[in-house]
Amino acid sequence: MATLSAVLPPKVSQWMVSKGVEGSMRKMLVLGLLLCSSAVASNVPYYGAVWQNAQTDQARCEAEARYMAARGIRGHVGPNIGNFEGVGWGYSSRPATCTPGRAMRLTGDAVAQSSNGSWYRVRSWR
Repeated sequence: MATLSAVLPPKVSQWMVSKGVEGSMRKMLVLGLLLCSSAVASNVPYYGAVWQNAQTDQARCEAEARYMAARGIRGHVGPNIGNFEGVGWGYSSRPATCTPGRAMRLTGDAVAQSSNGSWYRVRSWR
């Protein structure tokens, strides 16, 4: 394993020594810093588990509807898509969703069916 001074900036290393942070505590801090930096370096977009690599509002609505249907989630699963997002579920193929209270352009509308026959819908507006 690399020495502490090689991994941490000099001021942080000096502070740790001056405060008596030793042994396993140092290892935990270094490991935490390495994990954080690797997560940032991987450049995974926020809520990548739901949206995958979707770039457009339509693609994100499709991914989110599939995610909800696969897990039986009845509600929002991430940050809004666009400026307003509506989600719905039910036994019709086009469940109702919330809609914006002012005029906006629909930028995505997707449905997905779960294994038990329920339908999930996600719509977005800008």
